[in-house]
Amino acid sequence: MSEQGERGPVNSDYAVSLLQQLKVFYEQRLLTDVVLLVEDAEFPCHKMVLAACSSYFRAMFTSGLSESRQSHVQLRTVDPAALQIIITYAYTGHLAISDCTVEPLYETACFLQVEDVLQRCREYLVKKVNPENCVRMLSFGDMFGCRELKQSALRMAEHRFAAVSRQEAFLQLPHEPLLELLGSDRLNVEREETVREAAVLWLEHRPEARSPHLSSVLSQIRIDALSEVARRAWFRGLPPSDQSVVVQGLYKSMPRFFKPRLGMTKEEMLIFVEAAAAPDWPADGPGATPPRRAAVCYSPQAGKVYTLRSRPGALQKVGVLVTPDNDVFIAGGQVPLKGASAGRGRASFLPVDSVFWLDAQANAWVSRAAMLCARVRPSLVHCGGHIYAVGGAGGGGAGEAVERYDTERDEWSMVSPLPHARGWCTAASARGRVFVVTHDKTYSYLPRADAWVELASRRCSRRVTSAAALGDLVFCVGGAQAADGADGASVAVEIYNVAKDEWRAAASVPPGRGSDPAARAVVLFGSLCVFMRETHGTGRARYALHRYDAERDRWHRRQPVSERALWDLGRDFGCAVGKLYPSCLEEPPWKPPAILFSPDGAEEFEVDGEIVTLPHE
Repeated sequence: MSEQGERGPVNSDYAVSLLQQLKVFYEQRLLTDVVLLVEDAEFPCHKMVLAACSSYFRAMFTSGLSESRQSHVQLRTVDPAALQIIITYAYTGHLAISDCTVEPLYETACFLQVEDVLQRCREYLVKKVNPENCVRMLSFGDMFGCRELKQSALRMAEHRFAAVSRQEAFLQLPHEPLLELLGSDRLNVEREETVREAAVLWLEHRPEARSPHLSSVLSQIRIDALSEVARRAWFRGLPPSDQSVVVQGLYKSMPRFFKPRLGMTKEEMLIFVEAAAAPDWPADGPGATPPRRAAVCYSPQAGKVYTLRSRPGALQKVGVLVTPDNDVFIAGGQVPLKGASAGRGRASFLPVDSVFWLDAQANAWVSRAAMLCARVRPSLVHCGGHIYAVGGAGGGGAGEAVERYDTERDEWSMVSPLPHARGWCTAASARGRVFVVTHDKTYSYLPRADAWVELASRRCSRRVTSAAALGDLVFCVGGAQAADGADGASVAVEIYNVAKDEWRAAASVPPGRGSDPAARAVVLFGSLCVFMRETHGTGRARYALHRYDAERDRWHRRQPVSERALWDLGRDFGCAVGKLYPSCLEEPPWKPPAILFSPDGAEEFEVDGEIVTLPHE
């Protein structure tokens, strides 16, 4: 048997007690052996405690040089409030980080080489990156060599370049980070003129100091992507002394000619959630089981389907929204309860409050602040720079509670509840107001007054399944109704005029050759459209896009959607429209069906919405 005996587990109670005693010694200034001097403040401390948490102090107190024997140490490049936070952390393990303290705290921790504090600050800053501060965070990350922060800020600045290039912080951006941003292939701009204007603004902000950078900055502009008019007007407006420098700079950009920015490749797509996963689509990770439900998007221009990354966990029945800035959000939903057995009847589910934002460049869902209420299939609507979550099942007053999300601060707050709320509703935004339609009531929310107003009653009693706004009109798509002289069922449409506060019935979406239709209203390519799902004789789903002609009050079949490209969505799919990058998405595999011919011997078949006849020999 060893003389040292067996080692038992670490006594965590003793570790906590030791920290508590150190805190008492610090607060009562017992046995302190060094005083840190910062400006007019003094911090009596213990060298051993400081050396344990800071590589800077460890080197100072163990070097054997004169500093190791000093009883007072002057720190000249340290923020006193940040130093106090670090000292408190050294004695207690508690680190207080806020928006006001995180940057000076990071600078001080960087100087003192307190790695734990640096890591916590990095994580905090990365989570707080938003369009308002991303340029400043880019400069901050570049200055202190914080790679995670710099990359996160750069991604946000690329995504929202048109907006951030007009900020004061952009004009203060150092030369090197500016070149990295302007030269990025991943800029979310639809016109190269946006990049040129930003570069010129930066150069003209301090023309004398920045004139040496004229050539390197302009070399990031892809002149071939500029319109001919813009090229000539810009060059003629330059002073003669700058024209040769501009030519040199543009010549340097030649290797990037003919390569579009990422934003120039965007396509307007229909985004579907609650879609059944493709049978052959692999799940994330080796050996993983394919997900039962997926998020996919369909490009009407290319006639292609792409997959979005699977949602975290086993989320179902989420709300989906695309903001005017083209940010895709999903919120709420439900997840199966652990241990629930589907073989004993209906599976049990738990409503959730989770919120995720789609990083379109990485095709990945990023967690955001959770809602205040758990909601199953909430209605999400964007109005006045905020996202509103309305309705949805879930209990705890979720049906009448309305909450608002601040995308910049990543915070939810409650607003006035819906009057006489039902659990189910649908919502749209028009003219700076939120419009909510329940089964028998219509309400309008005024953000400035934080008040709801009841509007004119609908004329139709059918349940509204989807709503979309275009100009002064809110279009509501309802349930199916029998169509005269047709085999299928049409879909009722009502229109609310915001200016006149009145409802009117619009032409119904005409039936196809299927049954059991499910319709979703969307604004696509600047027009109101309805995406329709029907079931035809073989039991398979059939899809089509219909466009509304407001002048003639008629629906035109815009295009059929191949069922070979878009697999079965089911009836409960959610739908939104956004601009996505095909190069950042994945195309799912497709295999022809096992049975190409009808088992009943029929000689006529439906192919992409058209009836074709089997040829005879």
